[in-house]
Amino acid sequence: MRTHAQQSFGSRQRLPAWVPDTVRTYLAHVEDGTSLRNIARETGVHASTVMRQVRRCEGLRDDPLADAALRSLETLWHGSGRDSGPDRHGGTAKTMTRIPNDHDRIDREALRALRALTEPGALLIIAEGVEDAVVVAHVEDDRPVRRAVVPRDVAEILALKEWIEGRTRGRLSRYSITPSGRTELGRLMAQNESRKVASISEVTKATAKPGQGAQKKPRTAGAEPPLRVLARRKRGDGSAFLSKPMVRAAERFRESYEIARAGGAIGDDLGALLEGHVRPAMPSGGGATALAIPRHMTAFQSLAKAIDKLGPELSEAVILSCCDETGMEEIEDRLDFPARSGKIVLRIALNTLVRHYETVGDEGHDLIY
Repeated sequence: MRTHAQQSFGSRQRLPAWVPDTVRTYLAHVEDGTSLRNIARETGVHASTVMRQVRRCEGLRDDPLADAALRSLETLWHGSGRDSGPDRHGGTAKTMTRIPNDHDRIDREALRALRALTEPGALLIIAEGVEDAVVVAHVEDDRPVRRAVVPRDVAEILALKEWIEGRTRGRLSRYSITPSGRTELGRLMAQNESRKVASISEVTKATAKPGQGAQKKPRTAGAEPPLRVLARRKRGDGSAFLSKPMVRAAERFRESYEIARAGGAIGDDLGALLEGHVRPAMPSGGGATALAIPRHMTAFQSLAKAIDKLGPELSEAVILSCCDETGMEEIEDRLDFPARSGKIVLRIALNTLVRHYETVGDEGHDLIY
């Protein structure tokens, strides 16, 4: 006969590596009935520490995102066949169909979400019954602008790890970044920059010629995105380097890109997207109206039209600078632009986007989310 400790060990092995130790402790106590003293003996801490961890996790149940994550982990803890009953927030119980276990994907999505949340007044907003969350910030004219689209499973992880905190009113939940979230953002940015530097170093070693001069210093992890920097820059006559219509066009392009990517309409193959080879399948059984088309497909259609108007070269510059927030020097190196010409190319691209969006109109843009 298996002991509680053996059962807990087997259940712990089924959990993804990203699950915090405090959550593992909570599940061992609540789901398997392992006593606090036994858990303390196994983990080498005092029983009072285990009790505080359990109470802290129980307090997270008041948050709908964290509660949903815990319910999914409870299902996984006992195996896929167990139903954990009705949830405490009035929703229907959901059987877990996927537990995110791709560390690179989780880190990438968390980095995008947390970085967007560092803007003044930025909030992560998610509605009941909606698959994705959206990060919204207010610009100078107090107009809300979507900064990032976050898959629900990643938003649940952010809440469970207490990197975001918020409140729920009605069907909407609003979250802001926490101090621990800012710490994690710094770690993720440093990790991402280290990977880029390592990749650049490998390429440099492979292609370097004898006597070649020192390479340019890559963009640091804390540097601001190019769009934000250029939006503040002034021209010789005092006018903005990027006009407000250009900034709005860049934001609209990025929103379409984010929503299409979050919905799975586009993947990581940038070349296929730029060449027009991406053809996501349209769901069957829907009507022909715009409201019957899933929002990620509406976003993809808008994105595809914009890319077709820009062409592959200008589109790649906009995606790298406005969507991926790649540094301008790195963009110039990747696209073989002359030094300091990247901002001029971006300005030309955004001016083209302004004219394109003026021609096509709203396209149901406000209904995408």
